[in-house]
Amino acid sequence: MAGLYTCKGDLGYTDMANGKRVPKDHIMIEIIGTLDEFSSMLGAAKTHLDNEALILDIENLQNITVSVMTELSGYEVRITEDTVKNVEEMIDKYGIEFSGFTLPGRTKASAFLDVGRTIVRRAERIASKAFRKKKISKPLMCLLNRISDLVYAMGQYAGRE
Repeated sequence: MAGLYTCKGDLGYTDMANGKRVPKDHIMIEIIGTLDEFSSMLGAAKTHLDNEALILDIENLQNITVSVMTELSGYEVRITEDTVKNVEEMIDKYGIEFSGFTLPGRTKASAFLDVGRTIVRRAERIASKAFRKKKISKPLMCLLNRISDLVYAMGQYAGRE
């Protein structure tokens, strides 16, 4: 049985899906790590929810996030305009309009979603550097922007429950 540790990353490098070894502070690894943190925050939010429909949407978003991380790690392109449209439909379902900045933390679940939104915004800021260098696709960049909108809508919705 293979162990959990390989020692291959001990000197600050990691493997990409395309076989390249890159430093752990490589821009793609920064984005992937930030999205992993985001997905974990979504998981924390779920533990404070009773609304099954919202929980399912969060799990759908976590699966989309895994697809983004998979693409960024060098596997085949998974993010398309259809993925962006899917997230837009999820946003519209919540019927939330942006009415200015709000104080985070109306409920435990909304607080975790608020933190998740800030994490995915950080991922988007990091990704914008990679996008300008043509290292990531336009649909993926658009998707990160829509995801932050979706998590804002989810947080506002969860804060009303």
